[in-house]
Amino acid sequence: MRISIGGERVEVPDDLGRALLAALRNERLVEPSQASDFDELTALVARISHVTQHLTLVKELAMSRADATGSYSNRRALGLAAAMAPSQLGRVLEGHGLPRDRRSGGVDLVVAFRTTDDGVLHLAAEPDVADLPSFTLPFAPAERATGPTEFAGRELTFYYRPQVPIAVADLGRTAGYTLRHAEQGLIACVTEDVFDALFGDPRLDPTRPNGR
Repeated sequence: MRISIGGERVEVPDDLGRALLAALRNERLVEPSQASDFDELTALVARISHVTQHLTLVKELAMSRADATGSYSNRRALGLAAAMAPSQLGRVLEGHGLPRDRRSGGVDLVVAFRTTDDGVLHLAAEPDVADLPSFTLPFAPAERATGPTEFAGRELTFYYRPQVPIAVADLGRTAGYTLRHAEQGLIACVTEDVFDALFGDPRLDPTRPNGR
């Protein structure tokens, strides 16, 4: 089956195409009818798993952006829309750098970075980062960059402001993208200026995903 979205045409198995159409139309469950033997059914399961994982990530990113729209966003309504219990919703948002409990503080917000190979500080002056905590990571943009980036493969030191309230952080379209330092147990959000410096001009591809 060939489906068309936004002018692009993609070949998908008939069973998957009909299932997607039924889901979008909110129609009854569609059972596989074309795939019959073990290999065909297993291949269908693999394709559905890939789509499900991708949609789950998009869903979580949309949730994190909705939650970051303001300090008084309605988490009850968000939980209902996501079909999640409050505890599960809190874990998902926390995984994207947002506070599980708004009363406990805000987010660790990266505001500048330094390229360690040449010592150049980007997006801030030296006095601005003198008292800020930092962490160092190799930068691997993967599929998120819209084009070549001068920082790919380089080690960067990121400077962040700890526990910035959501309303002040103003994450906007960067909500959901986080930098993680396992040894420090740190999950840090980034400002839009930092995101654009790392990944390029967002106007080139406003639909690109922000990964966990």
